[in-house]
Amino acid sequence: MAPDRVRLNFITLDVFTDTPFLGNPLAVVFIPASKRALVSQETKLHIAKEFNLSETVFLHTLDNEPETGVSAREIDIFMTEGELPFAGHPTIGTASLVLNHFGWSHVDTLLAKAGPISIKKDEETGGVTAMIPHNVRIHQHTLRGILPSLPNDVQETVRSGLPLEPGIKAAELDAPVVDIVRGMTFLLVELPSLEHLAKVRTKRIDFAGVEGLQDPGHSGFVMRFHYVVTDRSVDEDGRHRWCLRTRNVELDCEDPGTGSASAALASYLSLKNKAIKGATVAITQGVEMGRRSDITVRTELEGDAENPEMKEVHLGGKAVVIPEEPVVSRKTGTVFEKRLILKYIEEEGKEPGTNDELHPDDLLDVKTARIVRPRPPNFTSLPSLLKAFQDEWDALVLETYNTREQLARTREELATALYQHDAAVRVIARLSKERDEARDALSKVTVAPSGGASNDDAMAVDGQSLPEELVAHVDGLHAVLTKGRKKRPVPEGWASPDDVAALQPLQQADASVTQASCLDTQADYAAVGGLDGKLDIYSVQQNKVERSLEIGEPVTATIWTETKVIVATSKGAVRVFDSGSEVASFTSHAGSVTGLALHPGKRILASVGADKSFVFYDLDSLQQVSRIFTNAALTACAFHPDGHLFAAGTQPGDIKVFHTGSGEEATAFTLGSPVQAIVFSENGFWFAASGKGLSTVTIFDLRKEGAAAQVKELQTGDAQSLSWDYTGQFLATVGATGVTVQQYLKTSKAWSEPLRTSVPGVALKWGAEAKTLVTVGKEGVVSVLGAKEE
Repeated sequence: MAPDRVRLNFITLDVFTDTPFLGNPLAVVFIPASKRALVSQETKLHIAKEFNLSETVFLHTLDNEPETGVSAREIDIFMTEGELPFAGHPTIGTASLVLNHFGWSHVDTLLAKAGPISIKKDEETGGVTAMIPHNVRIHQHTLRGILPSLPNDVQETVRSGLPLEPGIKAAELDAPVVDIVRGMTFLLVELPSLEHLAKVRTKRIDFAGVEGLQDPGHSGFVMRFHYVVTDRSVDEDGRHRWCLRTRNVELDCEDPGTGSASAALASYLSLKNKAIKGATVAITQGVEMGRRSDITVRTELEGDAENPEMKEVHLGGKAVVIPEEPVVSRKTGTVFEKRLILKYIEEEGKEPGTNDELHPDDLLDVKTARIVRPRPPNFTSLPSLLKAFQDEWDALVLETYNTREQLARTREELATALYQHDAAVRVIARLSKERDEARDALSKVTVAPSGGASNDDAMAVDGQSLPEELVAHVDGLHAVLTKGRKKRPVPEGWASPDDVAALQPLQQADASVTQASCLDTQADYAAVGGLDGKLDIYSVQQNKVERSLEIGEPVTATIWTETKVIVATSKGAVRVFDSGSEVASFTSHAGSVTGLALHPGKRILASVGADKSFVFYDLDSLQQVSRIFTNAALTACAFHPDGHLFAAGTQPGDIKVFHTGSGEEATAFTLGSPVQAIVFSENGFWFAASGKGLSTVTIFDLRKEGAAAQVKELQTGDAQSLSWDYTGQFLATVGATGVTVQQYLKTSKAWSEPLRTSVPGVALKWGAEAKTLVTVGKEGVVSVLGAKEE
């Protein structure tokens, strides 16, 4: 007997419009929790091909919708060729369906492969907005810049795919290459007029074969996106505003509304024009194909005028459900698809979004009649037609005059800005030269203490290596640990894969910390630090906070070793507490301290900071012993398990590895995004790293270089903290999407995922024998995951 077919409900919408049969069409297929295991990714691809739309969304629902206790819903986005990590119009369409059509006001997050997406109603426009995950990157090269270096056959392929119109061809060759998220790349082609936009015709170019167009480590999907600026202004409060007309054309196919490309374009314009106060971009697309889409993107920037960074990207728009058999509820006036609402009434007996009972007799069929509207009076005679043409001509001439005036003012502003920029560059170059000369002179100074001076009077010089005594300590420990690591067995009683798979939340406790940022453990206790300036000591056995310390400054990192608890703050301090009393305080960093690491010998402490330096301290003498400057702000750090190497992550996305004893750089690896966390494996040659805005954790091999060093990318979702167990089998991650455990099996040389939970957090640590996990959430809730006793 053939197996029963799985029946799935679906709804079709038109997105970026409130008028049916305009905008970008979308199909949303509902997958209840009870049927999730029956619908594979391959089946979803077949369904997407059957709809034959640009994208199809699969919305994972609960069996008892609406469920007020769960605020997030997972979505999968498929093209006919494969799955996408993120796309704009499916996100807006699904958000509008959930919030406006179904009225699930408790849902505020969609979980896509690119990361969590916050959604909310736009009360002003009646549409919805989504704060999309982003990792904006403007690549270094353009087509024109790399074309001469490509092989002849690739050059011919690219040239044959460029348009014949000279103005459009030149614009495509010089177009910047921009990512909104890793793997979603666009050539943003600015055209001089709407006439040029109307003439856009493209031939397919396989950009995957155009080596060098995208920065190393960022290859992925590439598409051209053409646009014309129709209006531009700056508010009194400094917020930029653009009005744009766009097209997304590929061969004979055109996309009516492309949200991801619109977000990339708005982000690029904001960064290029240094819109520090942010920008609002109104985009109109699909006019040429008769399916107008209205898209709004709002960006928020941070940083200074010279180095702005993208903080938030909000995509907005409307959507309208296209029912095949529309019916309206007598009770609320809501319009539903007849087959779907009858199915819902049969299962629930209530109206979606309310607790009111609903009967099929309460539904009324909706019928519409076509009405032919008369022509406007000003188009009913030749004189009125001529008058209309004259008005149009006058408006065009006035607009041209205003544009020329604006161009003249812009040229004057540009000349002034270029002069100021040149002067600023000269001043910065002079100051940088003086600073480097002063550092060089200082590094050559040797200060010998007088006969009666104590060790506390010695001068710590930037850029120095460790003292000989500590170098000998590092080398000796390295020799011992390296020798014992090669044949070290898994300890008896250590957690098995089944034990890890059985982990679940066993207990929770609210700490007094309200903005948790970090966590470290010692035996059955955990130290939890927060940005509110507090440090809590939590007892796992008692499941409560036993003691709190007032640090007085936002805590950014913490280390617990034996009786010492060490905290780092956003104001540049590293403070050491022993048995609850402060015994030392260091203020070496000129900015925020972003990470702490403890050497395997437990004598050397390291800190990294936004001032581009890392500092080593001797915990026995409680003194600073070394400081090294780098060329970028540092964001995370870790010692190699043998202690001879020290790794530091940077804001630009590189991971630099230094020799612990000398402080010299040994090698470097590229992650491509600001580094959030680094952790070494106990096998001695792997380390894992996660980056801001990435949904993956990358495994690097110290024995390799370049792209070959990236041995594995694990799909973990947002990972703000990492923890590798003592045996090197289990890598735990935690972030806004929850906790995962990734397992590496030496026998099969393969990775698996024994555990994934929805418990969000900002930091985690393994417990004894890897049989528990201690995590802390952003709001200060400490959770302990373990195996439930039967």
